[in-house]
Amino acid sequence: MRFRSILVALAVLALVALFAWRWSFGWTPERARFPVQGLTVSAADGAIDWPTVRARGADFAYVTASQGTQRDAAFETNWNGAHSTGLRQGALHVFSLCEPTADQVTAYLTTVPRAADALPATLALDFADDCATRPTRAQVLTAIRGFLAPAEYHDGRPMMLRISPAFEDEYRVSAAIVRPLWAQRRFFEPTYLAQPWRMWQANPARRFDGVARPVAWSVAAQ
Repeated sequence: MRFRSILVALAVLALVALFAWRWSFGWTPERARFPVQGLTVSAADGAIDWPTVRARGADFAYVTASQGTQRDAAFETNWNGAHSTGLRQGALHVFSLCEPTADQVTAYLTTVPRAADALPATLALDFADDCATRPTRAQVLTAIRGFLAPAEYHDGRPMMLRISPAFEDEYRVSAAIVRPLWAQRRFFEPTYLAQPWRMWQANPARRFDGVARPVAWSVAAQ
């Protein structure tokens, strides 16, 4: 009898865990508090049905333009697709600690068009599994500034910095470089940056109609 009770309890826990896991894929912050919400996409997400994405409530899309020294193969398609449906779109570069800054700048500048109606571009700062290099804080800040100067000249406005908690903990970028900030934390509002955030990536894996794979979902501060 006791063994049966244990099995029932385990089954209930498994069902609860499954429900929570499935619920997490659909979770977003409340629209009443954060009315402007959108997604980040790249070539890894495959073909995207942009009219469906727009119809299901996305207000903006950040489109990955380059990662390190590599251009994103789907940038032009995604950029034009988002724009054609009336979504505001912005470009994003994923910074690498293992590749020369000048070459990363080249990849970004040769990919992203100058567009006055686009959202501010974003420089994404995080650690990558395939890059074990950990320069000093001074070296990293110099590299970031070395990317920002030509990229911002090209775009004609300051870039936003999307900084992961781990990267911020290691290099304290938000305390040294004053730019609009994009924080990352699942479910709970982030507080780890030195300045208030402008954007919050609240769910890194939201299932959303129009995209085959779960996408990062973010909201804008009011």
